[in-house]
Amino acid sequence: MTKKTVSKKRAPAKKATAKKTTARKTTARKPRAVKAPPKKGMFEQLASSPVAIPFKVANKTFMASLGMMIVAQKELDKRYQAFDKKFTAYAKEGEKVFDRWEDRVEDLRDDVEDKFEETRERVRETFEKAA
Repeated sequence: MTKKTVSKKRAPAKKATAKKTTARKTTARKPRAVKAPPKKGMFEQLASSPVAIPFKVANKTFMASLGMMIVAQKELDKRYQAFDKKFTAYAKEGEKVFDRWEDRVEDLRDDVEDKFEETRERVRETFEKAA
C-alpha cells in the first residue's frame, strides 16, 4: 500500500506592523583630525645628501645677488634724484634764456617792420614826386 502524503496548506501569515521609530536628535561629531607629518620640501629631503651642497650654494648666491640689486637700485635712485634736481634747474634757466631770446627776436622784428614801412613810404613819396 502506498501512503499518500497529505500536504498541508499553510495560511498566509499576517505581516507584522512595523512601528516607526522616532529619530533621535544627535549632534554631528567632527572626526578627530589626525595630524599628518609635515611634508618635507626638496631641500629638506636632500639636506643630508651631497646633492644639497650645490643647491645651498646656488640659493646663497641668488640671495646675495638680490641684496646687491637692492643696493644698486638705491644708488640709482639717489643719482636719478640728483639728476632730476639739476635737470629742473637747467630747464628753468633754459626757459629764461629762451624768453630773453624771444623778446629780442620780437624787438628785432618790430625794428625790421618799422624800417620796412619807412622805406616803403619813401619809395611812395619818390614815385609821387616823379609822377
